[in-house]
Amino acid sequence: MNTYLPFLQLRPKFRSLWLAQVISLSGDWFNTIASIIIVNRYSASGLALGGLLIARALPPFLLGPLAGVVADRFDRRKILILSDVLRAGIVLGFLLVDRPERLWLLYALTVLQFSVSTYFEPARAALVPALVENDELLKANTLSSVTWSAMLTLGGAIGGLTASLFGVRVSLIVDASSFLVSAMLLLSITGQFRSDAGHTLESGWKNFVDGLHYVRKNPDIGLVTLVKALGQVGSFDIIAALYAARVFREGQEGATTLGLMFTAFGVGAVIGPLIANQFGDSSVVWLRRAILGGFVCMPLAWLIVGLAPSLPIALLGCILRGIGGSVNWTYSDVLLQMSVPDHLLGRVFTFDFAIFTLAVSVSLWLTGFITDEFRLAPRIIVLLLATGSLGPLAVWGAALRWQTRRAAQRSMNR
Repeated sequence: MNTYLPFLQLRPKFRSLWLAQVISLSGDWFNTIASIIIVNRYSASGLALGGLLIARALPPFLLGPLAGVVADRFDRRKILILSDVLRAGIVLGFLLVDRPERLWLLYALTVLQFSVSTYFEPARAALVPALVENDELLKANTLSSVTWSAMLTLGGAIGGLTASLFGVRVSLIVDASSFLVSAMLLLSITGQFRSDAGHTLESGWKNFVDGLHYVRKNPDIGLVTLVKALGQVGSFDIIAALYAARVFREGQEGATTLGLMFTAFGVGAVIGPLIANQFGDSSVVWLRRAILGGFVCMPLAWLIVGLAPSLPIALLGCILRGIGGSVNWTYSDVLLQMSVPDHLLGRVFTFDFAIFTLAVSVSLWLTGFITDEFRLAPRIIVLLLATGSLGPLAVWGAALRWQTRRAAQRSMNR
C-alpha cells in the first residue's frame, strides 16, 4: 500500500472522496448485520430474509435510469452530499423496528434508503475520472475497491462484535453517524463537477436512451456492463445469514459467525486486486483476462463453503469468493472509465449497476424460494451455486475468445 500514499497526497480531492468512502462504508456493514439480525429475530422464513436483500437490491434497478441521467446533468459532488444527509435520517428510522408487527417498516425504510443510494454510486464512479489523470484510473479504482473490501473486513468484524455485545440499536446509530461524517468530507472538495451534458436542454428520457444506444452500438462495452451481473449466482449475504443461523451458530443470534464470514469475504476482496495487479498491467487485454480469473474463483469458492467441515474451512471459501468478486468489480469499472466518454459515463455506470441489481434480486428471490419450498439444507444450496457458477465462467470465456478474434480482425484490416 506504500505506492498509494503518495498518490493520495498528490490528489487531495480524490483523497477526500476516498476518506468519505472509508467512513461511509464502515457504517454500511453495521447496518447490514443489524438488519439481518432483526429479520432472523422476528421471522424464520427464507423468503423474509431474501425479501430484505431484494429491498436493498431492487431500487437501483428501478430508479437506475433516472439516477444515471441525474449524474450526467447535475453536479456530482452535490448529489453525493445530499444522498449522505438523506440516508443518515432514514437509517435512524430503523430504531423503530422493535417488535414483529413492525418488521414491515424495516423493508419500507430499506427500500427508501437504497432508493437514495441509487443516486450515489453512479455519481461517485463518474466523479473519479475528474479527480485523477487517465493513467491513474487503475490505481484509483484499486484503492476504492480495496477500501470497500477493507471496510467489509473491519466493519463485518466490528459490526458483528458490536451487535453481539451492545445490540443492533448501537450499530444503527453508528451507521447514521457515518453518513454525516462522509457528507462533511465531501463538502471539502471544491469545484464544479457537472459534465457537458448537464448544460443541454434535452429531456432526461432522451439522455437515458442515448446511453442505451451507446451500449448497444459498442458490444465490447456492453459485455463489460454484464460482468457484475454474471457473478451473481447466489448471494453471499443470504448464504452467510443461513450459515450463521443454521450451520455454524456462534455468538448471540449467530452474530459472531456472520461477522467472521463477512470479514473473510472482505479479506479476499482486499487482496484480490492487489495480487492481480502484480501479474499484469492496465491494458484492456490484461483486464479482460483477469476478469476470467475472477470467474474461475467463484465455483471453487462455493465448493469449499459447501463441503467445509468447520467454520475456519468455510472462511477460506469466503476469502476466495471475495477475491473473485473484487477483481471483477474493480477491473470492469476501470474498463468502463477508460473507454466511455465523460458525458455518457453516469448513464453507462447506471446501466451497469442496474443489470447487476436485477441479477442480485432474481438470485435472492430464487434462493429464498428454494430454501422455503424445498427445505434444502444450506450446504446443498451452496453446492448448487457452485454448479451454477460454471455458467458465467463459460459465458465470459466465450466472450473473451470473441473479443480476441475481433481485435485480430481489426489489426489485419489496418
